[in-house]
Amino acid sequence: MHSLSPASSHARLIAVGGPLTGLVLPLNDPIVSVGRDTANTVCLADLALSRLHCTIDADGGVWRIKDRQSSNGTFVNGTQVTDRELNDRDRITLGASLFLFVVDPPGSSLPGVTDRSGQLVTRISVDNELSGDEREEDAGSRAQHDLRVLVRISTTINSAGAEADLHRELVELLAESMPAGQIASITLAADGEVEIAASRQKPGTPATPVSTTVVRQALQERAGLLVRDGVAARFQAGDSVVAAGCQSVLCVPMLVRDRAFGALYLTTTEAQAFDAGHLRLVTAIANVTAVALDNVRQVSWLETEKDRLQAALDGDHGGLVGRSAAMQRVFALIAKVAGANDTTVLITGETGTGKELAARAIHLNSGRAKRPFVAINCAALTDTLLETELFGHERGAFTGAVAQKKGKLEIAEGGTVFLDEIGELAPALQSKLLRALQEREIERVGGTRPVRIDVRLVSATNRDLAEETAAGRFRKDLFHRLNVVQIVLPPLRERRDDIPQLASHFVTRFSRKAARPIRAISPDALKYLVAYDWPGNVRELENTIERAIVLGTSDCILREDLPEELLERAPARTVDGARFYEVVRDAKVRAIVDAFREARCSYTGAAHLLGLHPNYLHRLIRNLDLKQALEEVR
Repeated sequence: MHSLSPASSHARLIAVGGPLTGLVLPLNDPIVSVGRDTANTVCLADLALSRLHCTIDADGGVWRIKDRQSSNGTFVNGTQVTDRELNDRDRITLGASLFLFVVDPPGSSLPGVTDRSGQLVTRISVDNELSGDEREEDAGSRAQHDLRVLVRISTTINSAGAEADLHRELVELLAESMPAGQIASITLAADGEVEIAASRQKPGTPATPVSTTVVRQALQERAGLLVRDGVAARFQAGDSVVAAGCQSVLCVPMLVRDRAFGALYLTTTEAQAFDAGHLRLVTAIANVTAVALDNVRQVSWLETEKDRLQAALDGDHGGLVGRSAAMQRVFALIAKVAGANDTTVLITGETGTGKELAARAIHLNSGRAKRPFVAINCAALTDTLLETELFGHERGAFTGAVAQKKGKLEIAEGGTVFLDEIGELAPALQSKLLRALQEREIERVGGTRPVRIDVRLVSATNRDLAEETAAGRFRKDLFHRLNVVQIVLPPLRERRDDIPQLASHFVTRFSRKAARPIRAISPDALKYLVAYDWPGNVRELENTIERAIVLGTSDCILREDLPEELLERAPARTVDGARFYEVVRDAKVRAIVDAFREARCSYTGAAHLLGLHPNYLHRLIRNLDLKQALEEVR
């Protein structure tokens, strides 16, 4: 590149990215100011820009760009500058905008642009650029071709709604515009690993691995890399570019404010296919792409944040996760019942479905949210201890009662008391709890005067209290007092659509806890998770994901990281690529059936023949669903 005197040449800024895409700004004034303020020669409505961001002027016979102490910096070719000489084809990044600085020889005008004297901005017709003919251009129209490609690509990727679409459209357009056999758009994972977001091989070109050596060198040097002579000598013999017989390699990092988003990677087996002009063009495209990628990710983050805030406005689900129709009905019921601050609620469902989380959600969305939430497991304490935990005791009420103690119903004053496994409550405590609910007062153990309470009671059970009542094991009047509103939490097998979201939720939680960055769950592993019946429900899924993270060795949860019990019980026929596990499962079934037959239908004898503990054999039979098959052996 070389600088040209402003007095002997025309200079322009071509907007190839940002809100002014498609505009050409002739630098006719001695000093051109750029910033957010309308008093500037070029005004950009971009909050990332300062009021006076930078100036471009002719200083000592050359063009210079000067940063005016802006907040977010002025960048030329991906490097932050304060005062720098401008050369033909330099790329200037200001906030979300990208400009190409072009200097034309005296007497020439920019191809395809009509220069109207006295006007600062001249518009390029993007539609015309997109519909221009594709005839072979001679060497004199190289600049026009590059400009058309740049405008076309910047217009397309700036309109992309999703990151995946951006990468896919980018490689397709590059394939049409560049003499490359292989093109790849590279991104960087959170841990810095190179990932291929999109790639394209021209017909007849074999697919070859992307050279991480080339990509990392370009990213490390923060500059475009062009190798067209001596590729084999430049890289190690085992590198993919050498193995593929590449004659030219071009790799340019995508940078925004000196932050690397990835790189554009092109190779060809044709000698001398890439030149310095291609490097300049791909560098400009990479810079445009980086800005567009940054914008897409910012928009995605804003949408996620909007959803999070909207969810907070709609109601805190207390950690409950699920988008299935069954869970949406639960959330709607929680939202309705939460507003009734005194209504008792009975939550039913199998073990591990999240009954305590539902109780917390009711509390957090009620008018009692700022007061205590106190949880008690009725099955975890003896009757005597549970009574003192609930109602408290007076000093001297029994041996060891050396001081007065308030019960949970007092401690939760103004808040919510959650009684889990209420079906385990002893008959005497059932009577005392019923009186507390009806009279809104309690008596401490050993006490003589009532204590007024103001609490909301939410209870939960995995039993059928209606059957318990019919059998005389639970008070009918207490059941009706607790069952004002009943919320039934569905088992996980009835809402399989929620399993991927729940698994991802637990991956995020436990990978942070274990300080192990986990990128994703492999498709094979996820299929097994979805196919499994989850007798332990959400709690079992939670434990499974934590185990996989602790014992796994890669940044992705694989099928091999899942428990053997899950792989045995999940129906392999529903899972693609499960041949190995299907064969292992069949072998176990045959071995157990044969041993059972040889032991004359004795479980203990079959366990002895197999060298297993009888309890483990029973578990295998249950996991493999062999009970019916063994009955037939008899």
